[in-house]
Amino acid sequence: MKLLKKTWSVLRFMGVYMVANLQAAMEYRSAFALQVVSMIANDSLWLFFWWSYFRQFPLVHGWQNTDIVIIWAVSACGFGIGMGIFGNAPRLATLIMNGGLDAYLGMPRAALLHVCISATDPTAGGDVLFAVGAFLLVLHPGVLQLGLFVLLACMVALIFASFVVILGSLAFFMGNTDGLTNQLLGSLITFSTYPMTIFSGVVRLLLFTIIPAGFVSFVPLQLLKQFTWPLLGAMVGFTMLIGALATGIFTLGLRRYESGNLPGMQN
Repeated sequence: MKLLKKTWSVLRFMGVYMVANLQAAMEYRSAFALQVVSMIANDSLWLFFWWSYFRQFPLVHGWQNTDIVIIWAVSACGFGIGMGIFGNAPRLATLIMNGGLDAYLGMPRAALLHVCISATDPTAGGDVLFAVGAFLLVLHPGVLQLGLFVLLACMVALIFASFVVILGSLAFFMGNTDGLTNQLLGSLITFSTYPMTIFSGVVRLLLFTIIPAGFVSFVPLQLLKQFTWPLLGAMVGFTMLIGALATGIFTLGLRRYESGNLPGMQN
């Protein structure tokens, strides 16, 4: 019962922040709408490229055009949800280096959660709209498949957010990792939108460990094509593992944090 109450309290807290972030983004409605539409157009353009490619080559290493739609939909939706809710996570390294964590450490909620949800990426809505639209229009899913898609997208969102937190938290130990975060996040996004069968050997191992693109696109694809409980368990297990790893590295690094003595510190 206590766990349920705590979970509900955290979800309400996140919901309040999401509403506040959305209201802040909507203050400039024209700019917000333009960012969303631009992201939809960008995603659609890349999907059109792959669609055109598979019309020329209907089968590539066992992959077909609907597989590309699925991995783009899952990865885009997961990224959109992740950056829409945890939109401040990419700034973690900068906050660590300039003492910006001071404003969060004295607050009653967990510092890491508070940091991550205190801002949103306005373009995230475009990713989510594109992903849901592409999945519905091309795949025509049933209720169960649509529910599985939403569940997988939420887990992918946590993987994206945890990956960014891990990279940002390395700033506690290595100095400013802002550039590293942007580069490796870009790599994760890129590899997540390519057919996994074109990679092999060490590269494929890296894509299921160091850069977890396999769990962002390939595993969700397999689950949506041919669901199995063991594979879903592996997906859930990896999501929990990377989430725990991100929390652990941040907590460990926080012991090394040097306050910036900023006036935003809450008592």
